Amino acid sequence: MNLNQCIRYALENNLAYANKNIEADIADEQYRQSKRSFLPSFYAGSSANKRYGRSIDPTTNAFINQDFFSMNFYLDSQLDLFRGFTRLNSAKFQKLHYLINKEDIKQQEMAIAFKVMNMYYDVLYFNKLLGIVGEQVELTALNLQKTEKMIELGLKAESDLLEMKAQESKELHNLTLVQNQYEQALLSLKNLMYYPLDKELKIETEESPLSSDVFFSPDEVYRVAEGHMPDVQRANLNAEASQKQFNIARGNLLPRLSIGAGVYTNYADSRKEAVDPNNPDNSALTTVPFQDQWSQNLAQSVFLSLQIPIFNTWQGMSLVKKARLEHTMALNTQQEEKQNLYRLISEDIQQVNALQKERDLLQSKKELLREAFAVSEKKLEQGLISVLEFYTAKNQLAQAEAEWMRTILQLKV
Repeated sequence: MNLNQCIRYALENNLAYANKNIEADIADEQYRQSKRSFLPSFYAGSSANKRYGRSIDPTTNAFINQDFFSMNFYLDSQLDLFRGFTRLNSAKFQKLHYLINKEDIKQQEMAIAFKVMNMYYDVLYFNKLLGIVGEQVELTALNLQKTEKMIELGLKAESDLLEMKAQESKELHNLTLVQNQYEQALLSLKNLMYYPLDKELKIETEESPLSSDVFFSPDEVYRVAEGHMPDVQRANLNAEASQKQFNIARGNLLPRLSIGAGVYTNYADSRKEAVDPNNPDNSALTTVPFQDQWSQNLAQSVFLSLQIPIFNTWQGMSLVKKARLEHTMALNTQQEEKQNLYRLISEDIQQVNALQKERDLLQSKKELLREAFAVSEKKLEQGLISVLEFYTAKNQLAQAEAEWMRTILQLKV
């Protein structure tokens, strides 16, 4: 896997990142619902009652002393005409809340990507360091073979062979340490990516070359980063959202105007009518049919409601003051995030410039030490230097290569 594939895999399998996306979906639904608050509301219902003894007949509003069964039906509708612009500001607030959640997702993506990138380059570093130390071990083994042959010819002392064997043991120990560090870094990367521990993770060792050195001023980078960094964008949105909350608190102090309408009807088996109204001699009664009572008892209503808040223990004004202070805090946080971003950019640019200079110096140092080691190798064969001096030059070259590689990877990060 290359770096982008590792980051993508980590994002796809990170549960905290998945929850951030779910939170954004919830915020989106809240925003949609806030827009639906502009629609009228409709309610329909019914009830059934069995009365015993003395009670009011719902069809005549007269007291009767008998048991009867009754039913009520209603359909109501209400529309808020004015609520101090609280619904409008609430919809805007919910939209900002949704956008804040989207910035949280971006921030989570950046945090995961940065952690994976650091761990990825740790794996690359120890992998390359493993190669350097491995080359040192191979070189020592070759020199050990040469020394053994030269001892047989009487050209080297036995003590030189012992020193080389001691050096070989030391380098084999270093190889084991670096191997353990590499495996630990690879395991940490797997854990960070939620990659199966029992599966092999192959990391691409071929890296893209570094781009040419470009020097930026903090102001130039800040102007670009200000419009893209999630922390700053989130602070900007929070400042706007706190303003909407302040507007909502003020709107709750204003009157509310609403309009509504309703349709009602009922039925009761206590309502009677003559079986034969055309025959006065027939006094038999029967219950008025359901469909007749439905139409005869049908009633309509229309209302206009005005509510004026006068005094509610100063709670409304308290909420306004609280919202104003929270808005001031949000503005301070917004400014603080911008200052932090500029400070981080300045520190990063200074670090990049320092690493570029260090890389150039280490490049020169590495080349010089490589030439010095080649000379030392020839001198050792001619018996002009001791084994200790040879391995000193060899270790200096290995250390310079490791430091140069570390600087290169730090520049990539």
